[in-house]
Parts: sequence; structure tokens; C-alpha cells
Amino acid sequence: MANLNAPRGFEPVRHSDGSPYTGQCNRYYKDATAGIIGVGDPVIRVVSSSDPEGGPEIVRATTGAAITGVVVGIEPVRGNLSQVGYLAAADVGYVLVADEPNLIFEVQEGGSGTALAITDIGKHIDSVAALNANTTIGRSKYEIDNNAKATDNTWMIVGLSPKADNAVGTYAKWLVKPNLHTEVNASATTVTEI
Repeated sequence: MANLNAPRGFEPVRHSDGSPYTGQCNRYYKDATAGIIGVGDPVIRVVSSSDPEGGPEIVRATTGAAITGVVVGIEPVRGNLSQVGYLAAADVGYVLVADEPNLIFEVQEGGSGTALAITDIGKHIDSVAALNANTTIGRSKYEIDNNAKATDNTWMIVGLSPKADNAVGTYAKWLVKPNLHTEVNASATTVTEI
């Protein structure tokens, strides 16, 4: 049976030491210049926060760059309580970010290259160029790019996601962990907001 093409961004599943992920996250601010942010999007902390409450601020991470974490929740938008799972480009609000550097995430494979193989485990990979979140279901559309393997890329492939409906091939779901993370890599600096 073929794998289902259903990208959902990055979803935390466990820690590198095998312990389960139980929802740990931190609150970050998103201003009106950060673009669309959805659950499952990788984000990076900006150098100078404009949060009126004095907390850290994020923008969506760019392909090939470091991350601070992955969005796991969106606080309700006060002006539009029916909007769920994402912040529109002009929205100002707060997101919950799984920012522990040792988390392992499940993500779908995409890209224009040959499907990943078991022999790709341990290699570094980037995400497919940033896609805006699916605003109907409020989920990220990020995938890892099977055509972007290099030693200094953002993610490291840990293994194939062990699900009965998942197999090596097009649209496979893989387990990855950050290779470039702002909290552990000296070269993985935060970004200056535009």
C-alpha cells in the first residue's frame, strides 16, 4: 500500500534518550511581520523581541537554517476565536514551542529527488522550501526534502517512523532531530527581525 500524502509539519514524538514527549513547551510572541505560523512549523527566535509582555519572539525558520523549536500550539486570537491552529500573517499573538534541543520529530518526506532509503539514516537533511500552513485544518505543510542531503543541514534522520501504515518510499514518515539548534550550536544564531 502506498504512503498517504498528508504533510503535517514536524510533530514531537519523544526525546533522544527514549523518554516520551509529554507536551513540554514554552510561550513565544509572534508579531505582525512574521508571516503565517501554523502548528508543526519550525521557528527561530529573533534577536530583539517586541513582545509587550517582555518574552522571546519567533519567526518561521528558513530552509537550511537553525531552529529554536517547533510550534505545538497556538493561543486563541482574541479578535477571531473561530480561527484555530494558525496565526495569519498580520496576526499578533502567542505560540507554544517545543524548544528542547533533544526532541525527535515525525515528519513526512517530500521533494523532487529519489525517495529516502534506510541507508539515509544518520544523514543530515533540510526541509522543503517553506510553505504556508493549511489554514483549513490549521496545520503546517512542512516536509523534509529528499533532494537536500548535506553534512550541515538543519535536521538529522534518526529512523523510519514505526507505524503499520508507513513504509520506505514516496511520502514516507521519518523521525528526525535538530542538527542546527539555537540553544546548542554556536553557529546557529538567532535572526534579526526584518
